[in-house]
Amino acid sequence: MQVYRCDELAVVTPPGRHLAEKIEEMGLDANDLAARMGYTPKAVNDILQGNCRITPESALSLEMVTEIPAGFWLRSQMAYDEFLSREKIKASLMDQSLWKKSFPEELDVRNWVRKGTDKADDKSLMPLLKFFAVASPKAWDGYYKKAQLKVAFRISLAEVKDPYATSAWIRRGEILSDQDPMEKLGQPAVRKKLKAALPEIIAFAAANKKLPKREKRITYWTPEAEVVDDCMTGLQELCRKIGIRVLFVQNFKSSPIHGMYRWYKDVPLIQLHDRFKKRETMWFTFFHELAHVLYHGKKGICLQNIEITHHHPEKEDEANCFAQKCMMEAGFEV
Repeated sequence: MQVYRCDELAVVTPPGRHLAEKIEEMGLDANDLAARMGYTPKAVNDILQGNCRITPESALSLEMVTEIPAGFWLRSQMAYDEFLSREKIKASLMDQSLWKKSFPEELDVRNWVRKGTDKADDKSLMPLLKFFAVASPKAWDGYYKKAQLKVAFRISLAEVKDPYATSAWIRRGEILSDQDPMEKLGQPAVRKKLKAALPEIIAFAAANKKLPKREKRITYWTPEAEVVDDCMTGLQELCRKIGIRVLFVQNFKSSPIHGMYRWYKDVPLIQLHDRFKKRETMWFTFFHELAHVLYHGKKGICLQNIEITHHHPEKEDEANCFAQKCMMEAGFEV
C-alpha cells in the first residue's frame, strides 16, 4: 500500500479507504481485523466506511495490526477532516459573492491579496478573508463596520462612504507593518523623542517642499514601490529613530484617504497616501497626524479626507493648528 504524505492532494482520501487497501494486501477481511483489534465488526466497518473517525486509541490498535505508525492514521484522519471542513466553508462562501464584489477591483490588480496554490480556493472568498485575517464576511462586518473590537477601532467604518475600500487600505498598512517589526518604546518615550526631534523634522520639510520630477509617468495603477521617493523614505527613517512608523499606501478612488493615525501593536503608526499631487498637502497631512501622536492617546483611530464624523472634533482642531504652525515654520504658505 502506498503511504501518502499529508501535503499531497491524495490525502483527502478517507482513511478508511487506505485501511481497506491495507487489510486486502494483508489477506484479511473486516471480521479478521475486528478480532485482532478487539473491536466489534460494526465498529471496524464504520471506520472503513468513514462513518467513524480514527481516534488515538484506534490508531494505536491499527499500528499493532498493520505495522503502519499511528501517526499516519491520525494525520490521514486530520487531513480528511480538514478537507471536509474546507469544502463546507467554500460551499457556504458561494452565497457571499456580493461581499467580494463590494471591494474595489483595483485590489486584484495591485496583488495585495495573495493567491493560493489551489485554484478552487482562489475562486472562493478565502484569499480575501486571509488578507483581512478574518474567518468570514460576518466577522469582517463585525470588526470593521460594527466596531465590535473597540480597542482597535474607536470608530465604525460604517460611517464612511466606502468601508470596503477603506478597510483594505487600513489592512494593507497592518500587513506592511508586520513585515518590518519595530521596537516598542512606549508613549512617554516616543513623545519625549518627538519633542526633541521636531525642529529636525520641520527643517527636513523645509528642504523638501516640491515633488521631484519623474521620468516615468505615475498612473493610478503604478505600484507603491515605484512611487515612494527619497523625501518619503527619508521621512520614514527620521521618524523610525523616534519610534514612529510612517507608511505610504496607495488609497482607492472610492475612498481617497490622505492620512491615518493609530497605534498598531504598541507602535504609533502614521499611514499616508503615496501620491499627493502637491508636497505641501503631504506635509500638512503628516504634521496633522504627528499632532495626534504628540498630544492624544493610544486608543482611537483618525482618518483624514474622508466623510466621517469625528467623536472628538476638538482634537482635530488641535491637530490642524499644530500642522499650520509647523508648516509656517518650514516656510510653507498657509
